[in-house]
Amino acid sequence: MRHGTSHRPPRLLLVDDNRDNLTLIRLYLESDHYSIDEAENGDEAVARFAAAPYDLILMDLEMPVVDGYEATRRIRELERQRGAGPTPILALTAHALDEHRLRCQQAGFTDFLAKPVRKAAVLRTLLHYLGPEGESAEPTTPRPHDADAPNPGRLAALLPLFFDLASQTLDAAHAALDQGDLDQARRQGHKLKGSAGSYGFPELAKAAAALERAADAGNTNAAAAARDWAAALLAKARLDWPV
Repeated sequence: MRHGTSHRPPRLLLVDDNRDNLTLIRLYLESDHYSIDEAENGDEAVARFAAAPYDLILMDLEMPVVDGYEATRRIRELERQRGAGPTPILALTAHALDEHRLRCQQAGFTDFLAKPVRKAAVLRTLLHYLGPEGESAEPTTPRPHDADAPNPGRLAALLPLFFDLASQTLDAAHAALDQGDLDQARRQGHKLKGSAGSYGFPELAKAAAALERAADAGNTNAAAAARDWAAALLAKARLDWPV
């Protein structure tokens, strides 16, 4: 909850190296209630936080340069040096394992926001941590169980960006597998898993998750098969949703 009597919009910092995730969250928050900045890696996030305070930070975990864990540790150290209270920092993560949650707690994260990112979950979380400034964005009538599921039809304007970035991600995974870089292939699978789920393509998200698991297990053949499966699903999605 924010303190003070200022009527300025809450300042949010979105930190993610996946451009379509940033764009999707911005779409969810389109209103005059929030002032939003972005950072594409943890180093940039720390620099922005050092330059100006934020009311809440949404932080991806896996990023180049500086990951979300280290960025959060650095931000907490800045707060200690300034004698400031802790800013809510929410981990954007597709990981559900206790070990990842423990790592987040040790790094200084406040809470978790699960990927794929859902609009109602984002708005509920902002209302919880920022107070009544976000109340007008929170649904006030009962919602069906699946009302929060992303609908690609509603996101048509963003699909060209998603398709292009997904294609680049799969190309990067292909190159990584050719070079025997399974960790890079795993990262690309993880990246696509989150964004495909958020944009409403669950089968593509499953294929990306299979790529992530196979690469993490060191199984190059299975990772290559999962990558090809994901590429075929992406091609089908382009046909089903021409833009």
